[in-house]
Amino acid sequence: MKTKLKTVHEESYSDNSRTIGVLLNYSLDGNYKDVSYVYIYRDGMYIIFDTIIDTIDYLLYGEKKMRRAYLPENEFDSFYDANHIDGSLNDYLTWTTN
Repeated sequence: MKTKLKTVHEESYSDNSRTIGVLLNYSLDGNYKDVSYVYIYRDGMYIIFDTIIDTIDYLLYGEKKMRRAYLPENEFDSFYDANHIDGSLNDYLTWTTN
């Protein structure tokens, strides 16, 4: 399966210290769609979460027990700017709860 990434929604803090967004990972043939990626971008790093609730917990409470993955900006950009990804983005993420 070949997929692409698309930003569905994105908001920045008023001081531009962080960006929060929602990603759509979809197949080129239209048979696969996954909108379960919520990310925070800060200081050259993307932190990816499964849900908006996990994202809010992380931002407001500093809670680090939720599942998340980290991608440096250049690695994220290589997926985002690619003509396609072989498989889904989830295939390339290393999830952690530490």
